[in-house]
Amino acid sequence: MDIDLSPKMPKKSYGGAGGSYHAWCPNELPMLRQGNIGAGKLLLEKGGLALPRYSDSAKVAYVLQGNGVAGIVLPEKEEKVLAIKTGDTIALPFGVITWWFNKDDTELQVLFLGDTKTAHKPGSFTDFFLTGSNGIFTGFSMEFVCRAWDVDESTAKSLVGSQTGNGIIKVDSGVRMPEPNKDHRSGMALNCLEAPLDVDIKGGGRVVVLNTKNLPLVGEVGLGADLVRLDGNAMCSPGFSCDSALQVTYIVRGSGRAQVVGVDGKRVLETTVKAGMLFIVPRFFVVSKISDNEGLEWFSIISTPNPIFTHMAGRTSAWKALSPEVLQASFNVSADVEKTFRSKRMNICYGSGELILAVGVLVRNALVGDGEMGALKSLEEDYHIIDANFLQFCASRGIFSVEDFLVHDVSMLMASADKLSNSDRLKQGINQLVLITETYHQPWMNGLMLLEDREQNKHYISTGSESFDVLLQGGLREGHVTELVGPSSSGKTQVCFQVASNVALKKGNVVFFDSGNSFSPTRIKQMVTHISGSEENKVNGSVEEAMRHIECHAVFDIYTLLDLLHQLKLNLKSQPQKKSTDLIIIDSISSLIAPILGGSNAQGHALMVSLGYLLKDLSHQHNIAVLVTNHMVSGEGGTLKPALGESWRNIPHVQLQLSQHHTTTNIYGVYILRHPYMVEVKGNKNVDVVLM
Repeated sequence: MDIDLSPKMPKKSYGGAGGSYHAWCPNELPMLRQGNIGAGKLLLEKGGLALPRYSDSAKVAYVLQGNGVAGIVLPEKEEKVLAIKTGDTIALPFGVITWWFNKDDTELQVLFLGDTKTAHKPGSFTDFFLTGSNGIFTGFSMEFVCRAWDVDESTAKSLVGSQTGNGIIKVDSGVRMPEPNKDHRSGMALNCLEAPLDVDIKGGGRVVVLNTKNLPLVGEVGLGADLVRLDGNAMCSPGFSCDSALQVTYIVRGSGRAQVVGVDGKRVLETTVKAGMLFIVPRFFVVSKISDNEGLEWFSIISTPNPIFTHMAGRTSAWKALSPEVLQASFNVSADVEKTFRSKRMNICYGSGELILAVGVLVRNALVGDGEMGALKSLEEDYHIIDANFLQFCASRGIFSVEDFLVHDVSMLMASADKLSNSDRLKQGINQLVLITETYHQPWMNGLMLLEDREQNKHYISTGSESFDVLLQGGLREGHVTELVGPSSSGKTQVCFQVASNVALKKGNVVFFDSGNSFSPTRIKQMVTHISGSEENKVNGSVEEAMRHIECHAVFDIYTLLDLLHQLKLNLKSQPQKKSTDLIIIDSISSLIAPILGGSNAQGHALMVSLGYLLKDLSHQHNIAVLVTNHMVSGEGGTLKPALGESWRNIPHVQLQLSQHHTTTNIYGVYILRHPYMVEVKGNKNVDVVLM
């Protein structure tokens, strides 16, 4: 990967007497453009006002220095006026209007990091100002201003021409600005310097993680974030994001050293980092940081709400999981050397006052939120029985997280507790952990429970074609992934459009992922109109209402798709009582997966399988029907077969091969390749179905 990863400082974009705005340029930091990440920094002097604006990107704002006031207007909501101070983090979803004001002598500094997938310029934020010399008023003619805001021409001219400032102005000392409302902070801002710590290692460092539990708006932004503070000479152990997430890091205070290792074991970055620098770690690259004597503090965003990290050192190290024989053979060393290597990194603490801080793994545990489990210490506040004595008892046995607890024999722990003076309380703590694991993880289900789940929760979704529904014994099954395979122009997209139209017309919600620019609102409208023309469907509402039930996303790589699906999963988890999605369509899935396969590309195959199981999990846990399309390739003897190989073949529950008859445009042949409720699949013949 030949790309410049060296940390960069921002450059001034605009400003005046009230302050300035600085941004990192994608031309100087190419990973911004490649990773669709934007970064900027607002500096306001006393009396400085950043004029009201909205952006083309979702962002996370972090107050680096000072005290001030922020005004935030969420879409169709009233203005929230917040007092902000050093350490505050604010999630800013799409469509949010903001203004920022500094009322103190100390310069107010606010960092902005965000996702630019939908931005006008990949890697850069574009702000649209409501006022000022470049505000929206200046673009409209006087006639439009007068009519739109119902003012006379004199007032319109005043609105357009009075404010000559651009983006940032200095407010006169006599002007009174809105006073903050302390009630407005709830759910809008989190102070990372005051929030409960997710990781606290004496002599090592501290970590606070943003998630939907402590800052709900993070779910709408779709980014993870954390503040890490390393003590002097502490180390963040080498690790990588194994689910395609980018790590974007801004150095807040202090200094230290960073190394990044990429493909073929090449060190692609070795540098000194200091306050004010920004650098980005590419997907799957391994990064490690060591602080200097004064320590190191950084604020990061992670380009997925549920990142998964693998660390190469410390108690949660991947080395710990590998077999000794594999390590010995892989390193080509003696058993003694392997044993020495393994023993040196089993604990977090090592050396003389020097510690490994396994940030990534603990970040992941905290980010996932209610559905996952993290450090035992994080349970102390909610469960009084899990106190310092119990944590010490667990730590002495190598148990630092619920994950560690799960791999220990509970009866052995009970026996160990029996030997101690406070055995009753310790055993209560062990029982409490058992209860927590049963609460947070779904229990085993017997056959009767699975049958009841199928009959009560897994309904059929009609395809809109009676003959197709009969063939599938009712339609597309909720909880199932159905794959349509076929050569080009065989009607796969046509089926997707028809199913989406039929579901939307019945007020079901459809999420359509389009990977080939094939989504046609016009064709969807024609189908909805055709279906609603029948008497039995007229009661289901207008064509316009049906169209509102189809949400389309253009996706051109598997990383974007994974990000969107993780975001969808997060949204569904946050609203367990409300079914917000009935059908997921991916047209086509093969065009996203094929580019990352080939040869012995293990990462590509791992991503493919990860995507497949994510779709199966979404469909089963939330009773969603999933429909994906796949193309065909030449097999032995030139016979066509579904693309993506054997690893993918076992992912879909149902696999259908589609072909179009040349003689009739709306009659298609369907061959069932795989179906869980049809035993004699191999004996099935082509069945004709009628589509629109």
